[in-house]
Amino acid sequence: VPTMRTQYMRTAFQIPFDATVRISLDTNLCMISERGYNTEGGAKWFRDPEKPLEPNEITRFPHAVLEVKLELGGANSEPPQWVTDLQNSGMLYEVHKFSKFIHGCAVLLPEYVRSVPYWVDDASVRESIIRSGGGRILVKSDHDTGVGPGANEMYNHLLPFGNVKESKMDVKGRTANTIDLIETGEAKAAPKTTAGTATASQYYSEADVTDDEILYNAGLQGCCEDTCAGWLFPFCSGFNEDTLAPTSVQKIEPKIFFANERTFLHWLHSGVTLYTIAAGILAFASDTHSVAVHWYAMALLPISLGFCLYALHLFLWRAEKIKTRIPGRWDDSRGPLILGTILAGVLFVNFLLKCREIRKFNYAMAHEL
Repeated sequence: VPTMRTQYMRTAFQIPFDATVRISLDTNLCMISERGYNTEGGAKWFRDPEKPLEPNEITRFPHAVLEVKLELGGANSEPPQWVTDLQNSGMLYEVHKFSKFIHGCAVLLPEYVRSVPYWVDDASVRESIIRSGGGRILVKSDHDTGVGPGANEMYNHLLPFGNVKESKMDVKGRTANTIDLIETGEAKAAPKTTAGTATASQYYSEADVTDDEILYNAGLQGCCEDTCAGWLFPFCSGFNEDTLAPTSVQKIEPKIFFANERTFLHWLHSGVTLYTIAAGILAFASDTHSVAVHWYAMALLPISLGFCLYALHLFLWRAEKIKTRIPGRWDDSRGPLILGTILAGVLFVNFLLKCREIRKFNYAMAHEL
């Protein structure tokens, strides 16, 4: 006996006799419970279509479902460019492992399921679930975290529209620039705020980069202010007050974790090297030496400390990016520039002072002769 029936209007897109790309778009999606009717001793396998459905026997899903199937191989090892453009166009939200059947069973037959899917915590489907009498699978509106036990407690990027406590129904996501992308093919720039600029197209435009470019891909970077050293470097990344709803998940490979650790060790090595140089100058500089030598060494000490603190901040910030797998820029274009500029400035000042001392020495030697 069937348990759940899904009903929808499907539109399929495929080039005739070419299975490289197959796309299906399901709209007006409904899940209908097939339990609770008289099977007449097994003679009937479907419910009577003449009888009206009760509210707790049908749930209407508030979104359309787009599925892209690719058959790649041989010369077609990469998806067509238009498919990649569609994924990054600002019109799609990715929901990992979404299932119509699982959603219908969780909402209409909660007594038969042992656990519910993570996407029921999304703020956009909450109202439809309540209308179908499935409120028992949802957390209360005054819940501390706004999500049920499971993946949503560990990861905050799985719900495109947020949860009941932190709803993102009205914030900008990839759909914010949809009209402009369709009409002009270019993303409309978001208004500049005191924190910087932020557009959804910039944020997600490089979601499908190669493995070697993941740490250095181009796009708008956010800033992880809640790391233990994030407050020390407010310049490290562009702060983004206008929250973007997460819509896609970055591809992660194990080597990315090791790349983050290697970058952390390289920055620490630079900081320790600078500290060693500064300590050596202070240790071997005698009292008869120029005061500038001591000032030069003392200037290198805070810079070396800055390198170490920046390395810690960058490691934690990037580890958070890797954990959440939100596509975007995972490198910092401002921190190294500022630290390098300060270091170059100190070296340039020391160079000028040395040139001045050499000139004085040559002048004194010339007068002695």
